[in-house]
Amino acid sequence: MIIIRPVTQKDLNSIVGFSFELMVGMTNLPRERDKLETKIANSESCFKRDVQKPDVEEYYFVLEDLTTGGIGGVCGILAENNMSRTFFYQVETIVNNSKHISVPKELKILRAVPNATYCSEVCSLFLQPTFRHSGNGRLLSLSRFLFMAPHQHRFEKNIIVEMRGYINEKQSSPFWEAVGHHFCNLSFLDLMAQLDRDRTFIAEILPKYPIYIDLLPKDAQDVIGKTHEGSKPALAMLLQEGFCLQDEVDIFDAGAILSAPLKEVRTVKQSALVTITTTADLLKDEIDYILANDKMDFRACYGKLKFTSENEALINEKVAEALQVINGDQIRYVPAH
Repeated sequence: MIIIRPVTQKDLNSIVGFSFELMVGMTNLPRERDKLETKIANSESCFKRDVQKPDVEEYYFVLEDLTTGGIGGVCGILAENNMSRTFFYQVETIVNNSKHISVPKELKILRAVPNATYCSEVCSLFLQPTFRHSGNGRLLSLSRFLFMAPHQHRFEKNIIVEMRGYINEKQSSPFWEAVGHHFCNLSFLDLMAQLDRDRTFIAEILPKYPIYIDLLPKDAQDVIGKTHEGSKPALAMLLQEGFCLQDEVDIFDAGAILSAPLKEVRTVKQSALVTITTTADLLKDEIDYILANDKMDFRACYGKLKFTSENEALINEKVAEALQVINGDQIRYVPAH
């Protein structure tokens, strides 16, 4: 059985392995073992912390195969994203009022602006290739919203997602080469390595004046707001969840940024509580749900429910064991599709 649970130090070796498999462009999981160890320890502390309002907490989760003990993926939530995304490019349209027929009526520009709004961020989604089947990616991604649903005081009212931008076969970003490279003499790969170590230099390398998009090379223009091929399924899922594309892009690879009010995210909005009774029955004819406990010691998995009343249902005993719940407990559920 596949479950989602909070990361612990025993997962360190697996996460270190993931960090070297990660596509270039993912910056929330460093590639240095000691930094990953610190990040995991911080996450463990955040789950135990008595939080009244969101601050700098970072919550990370892993996907585990209970049969083999194998760790197949990782994902995270930043309770307050200002530390990770200090600046972005605002895509703006300038209207030209000239009546001359040869003058364009509109021009688009990129303006580097600081992130002044507070929001939480879902991040660091990675699924190991051998686990990319049976809806595991969907479970890993959506489980974060089931964790957030009962603990909304720990998060901001709005949630953002930064999608990986387009990166070519040479592991380089056409946008970075056309824009950022002029302000910071690092290759895209070297930039990603630098971001693992330090992000304080970002403000120093941003252009002070707007950039006219039409002046950029065509290959750089074409990738503004474009999503990495490997992230397109995640983008489609997030759009189904109610996220909307913003007029903002990442300052490094121009990847799309999505946003949604936490309360309006489908998994949060449609999730409900039910009191469970365990049974040995496999409930094969029942509907599939994503199930989760509402504890800080979070667990989520796929499972079936057989409703015996509006607020009560039977659950298979092995699923209940995986969720670490017993007869009379409440669990949260949402349709799997």
